[in-house]
Amino acid sequence: MQPTLLTVEASFLARVRCLSDLHSGKSNMRYFFSGISSTEERDMLQEAGVTRILIDPTDLHNANGMNAQVALDSGAYRAFKNGTTIDVDRYLEVAGSRSFEFVVAPDVLGNMDATIANWNRVKNCGLPLVPVWQWGADEAILHQFLNEAPLVGIGACVPWMRVDHRRNRTAEEIVADKERRVANLKTLKAICEQHGDRLHVFGLCWEKAIEELAGCLYSADSSHWLCGARKGTVIFQNTRTGHLANAPAKVLPFARRWERRQRCIENARAIAQFLGEPLASAPAAANS
Repeated sequence: MQPTLLTVEASFLARVRCLSDLHSGKSNMRYFFSGISSTEERDMLQEAGVTRILIDPTDLHNANGMNAQVALDSGAYRAFKNGTTIDVDRYLEVAGSRSFEFVVAPDVLGNMDATIANWNRVKNCGLPLVPVWQWGADEAILHQFLNEAPLVGIGACVPWMRVDHRRNRTAEEIVADKERRVANLKTLKAICEQHGDRLHVFGLCWEKAIEELAGCLYSADSSHWLCGARKGTVIFQNTRTGHLANAPAKVLPFARRWERRQRCIENARAIAQFLGEPLASAPAAANS
């Protein structure tokens, strides 16, 4: 028998409410690892013991055989990069083909109006959909989504969470980026402290933000663990301060000899352990 819309929504809401004690500090946010563009990333995450992933329909096959909770991403970023649009009907077919922790509603990067139109089209389809409020949009839209869905996503945060250190930028521009990042995090944290047990933040790729939002957010995701390959940096918990940190592997005595693969594995494991995420034992095949 097919589940009814009310049954799906009640089950989804129950899962969301199970972490309603976040504000009391009894639990940490769920962290979903993204960036699985091949079986290589899958194997690295398996070796790290990661048990939650976010993946879009194009890459979904890469997660085959992975023992993890899977959330389905809409593929909006891929569509944005390729100059295409999401085939909403096809996306819903994939979303309904198996069970997912949640399904990101088909959004359109940089276009809140189109995102709302897609949401209105799909919100009653009987799937555990998460509408996406884009950073900088009218907060009334965020409240509208909160009235219509158990869990709401906040997107478009990556551009301000990352500071552009390219050589052609002035020191003043970099300082301005850092100040904007701090101010935006303060605003985001205030939103999360009010609604965080019903919010998911996409692209939570700044260590300070991960740490500050851990106790007031239902869930988040990022491919930030791949900085070990992209930038040669390592994420770790500073033993002196206890804070989550990031530094080039070459300046860290314990990580100097780590190659690309090991940096990524250790990065994923460090984030998961810092947040108290459940870790699985790595399968033998992942160590070969």
